[in-house]
Amino acid sequence: MYAAFRGELFKVVRRPGIWVLVGLFLGLAILIGYAITYLIYTFPPAGSNQGLPPGTTLSDFKVALYPENVVKQTLSQWGVLGGVFALIVGVLVQGSEYGWGTIKTLYTQRYGRLTMLFGKIAAMFVVVLVIVIGLFAVDAASSWIVALLDGKTSSFPAADVFLKAIGAALLIFSFWAVFGFGLATVFRQSALAIGLGLAYALVIELLIFGLLAGLGGGIVKSIQQWFPIANSSYLSAAFGQVRLRGVQGQPAPYADATHAVVMLLLYVIAFTTLSAWLTRTRDVTS
Repeated sequence: MYAAFRGELFKVVRRPGIWVLVGLFLGLAILIGYAITYLIYTFPPAGSNQGLPPGTTLSDFKVALYPENVVKQTLSQWGVLGGVFALIVGVLVQGSEYGWGTIKTLYTQRYGRLTMLFGKIAAMFVVVLVIVIGLFAVDAASSWIVALLDGKTSSFPAADVFLKAIGAALLIFSFWAVFGFGLATVFRQSALAIGLGLAYALVIELLIFGLLAGLGGGIVKSIQQWFPIANSSYLSAAFGQVRLRGVQGQPAPYADATHAVVMLLLYVIAFTTLSAWLTRTRDVTS
């Protein structure tokens, strides 16, 4: 197993496409999450304060960018959007083997199909861990710079909160990566797997349940609690919300963090099992 993992990790870390994707994601985290947002809050366009609670301006929202809120801001902002990048990583790790025509060579190694598969999945998890740690690192640095520019004193959350948040983000991103990996295994290609993954992430679950919520909120929420994006939101919300003066907070999540962790773990196991079953039983020569 270790030899298979080391070989797959050797391949992954030398793929420019993976690191371009990681770099693009971290760059967007800085640009969208902090740089552009800070400029808008600091130099608001004319009429931007309309519709805000009385006595509240856009500058009041800058508190969300300070170090004290970095964990809440990171998880709430990138739980789904960041997962899309992890999904693409999962698709590339597996789907590229089919595109290159190397899947036959890979699964005829002396270690066996499942050993090679789990070595590939383990290497993929290393990339996901790098993404998560990099995300919190750039967000923490950006929040510190924002507080420095504003001359504010703001402390970071405790170390144990950071560790729990990294674990939560790792679980969320791992689901998306295994989801992409499973889609690539099912369809034996990258293009369709990425397309369907993006459709689910950005349209299917959010749009369908958003439309149905107006028909029967309680019933819809009781069904939605078994779906992955909803549980990603539950887990992110467990770390609290950014408190803004004059702005009413969001309602409490429908399910707690324990429920979210269990469901996301089950999804990770399910898509890993699906990939293993297809790899074990499928004729790779066809």
